Amino acid sequence: MPGNDGNPVKIQYEVLMRLTKKDLSGELMRLFLVSRGVAVENIVEEEAGHQRKMSVFFQREALARHLLTALRSMKLKRVSLSLRVHRKSDWETRWKKGWKPFALTSRLYVMPLFLTGVKCPPGKVPLYLDTTAAFGTGLHETTRFSAGLIERLQHQFESFLDIGTGTGILGVVAFRSGARYVAAIDIDVDAVAAARQNLKANGLTCDVLKVSDVARYVPSRAFNLVAANLITHDLLKFRQKIISCVVPGGHLVISGISLKNMPLIKKEYSVSAGVKCLKICKGKEWSAFLFKRSSESGM
Repeated sequence: MPGNDGNPVKIQYEVLMRLTKKDLSGELMRLFLVSRGVAVENIVEEEAGHQRKMSVFFQREALARHLLTALRSMKLKRVSLSLRVHRKSDWETRWKKGWKPFALTSRLYVMPLFLTGVKCPPGKVPLYLDTTAAFGTGLHETTRFSAGLIERLQHQFESFLDIGTGTGILGVVAFRSGARYVAAIDIDVDAVAAARQNLKANGLTCDVLKVSDVARYVPSRAFNLVAANLITHDLLKFRQKIISCVVPGGHLVISGISLKNMPLIKKEYSVSAGVKCLKICKGKEWSAFLFKRSSESGM
């Protein structure tokens, strides 16, 4: 259907899952969605009382209906599933109304690119950001924790790797914290494109920015600091690969971990894996860890 300018109207197809928190954990649902090829940063979550809403957006109706069919085949109790159709422009306008400038860290202040006439508060460093979906805005606990832990290491690292970069926000934080060499990967081609634009908006360019998953990524070097904002399943599955990307004596930030999975992560990323836990950030539902790799690691 053509729009007023003669171009086809872009449509977003939303697969909406409403689940009671006590009946099914968001972690399990995220794991299932990822197993169906959904990028974790494309999963939009919202809390409403005792109910959790999770949405995945598609530009192709066939993909949305394929996921909906797979979810229905699971016959999950007390989980309501529906397919919603949105004009993309209306959908983007709706969620952007609630996205305002905010303090990401003690120094960095996120300034949405679509806002005009807004000034960064005195004493803060602006971080310009835009996104084509309701993820990667920096509002999620896991992103804020990761950004804070990176800034905590300001001027203590020269190279940085961002695994699951999303909008590239952590790459910008790393540059603003003293990194001179930044690499970033994501399995989502749209996320990589968004990251490239956001870095450009901040006058920055990654040394490496590519579409890749953890398993296939072969870094040309190890890094002083690595950040991996992934689901717990992938953090465990690729534990050795992730740690191997850190130089001996370097630091590792991991997030995307629900509070109930904290003990498991702490156990697996233990001294036996060549890393030591330095700090844990805990929020209402999520957590993030800061580790230091042993100077004598020989993984």
